[in-house]
Amino acid sequence: MPKVTSIYSLVPPAHTNTFQSSIETAVIDKVDFERERDEYMEWIRRGVDQLSPRERELIIKRYLSEEEMYDYELYNEMGISESKYYRLKARAFYKLAFILRIEVYKEEVSV
Repeated sequence: MPKVTSIYSLVPPAHTNTFQSSIETAVIDKVDFERERDEYMEWIRRGVDQLSPRERELIIKRYLSEEEMYDYELYNEMGISESKYYRLKARAFYKLAFILRIEVYKEEVSV
């Protein structure tokens, strides 16, 4: 939390390009966070844009829209069966993981 009251010190201020104020530091941190978040969201959008139209529709409506939508509402709106919806959803996430290069490999343990 930034300090609002001023601080007096016997040490003279250094005339460098470093920031000494906690308010300035807090603002810089906030701006950096916003920039990183925007870059992250753009990375996700580019990945989703590479999916097929049905997969893209599913991901955007279910996870990236302002309005919260449940799975059963979405597969009814898309006009597909529940099992086909879940297969499409699994395939979309599988492809998205490879597109974004965030796939995870598990080691098989032999008994």
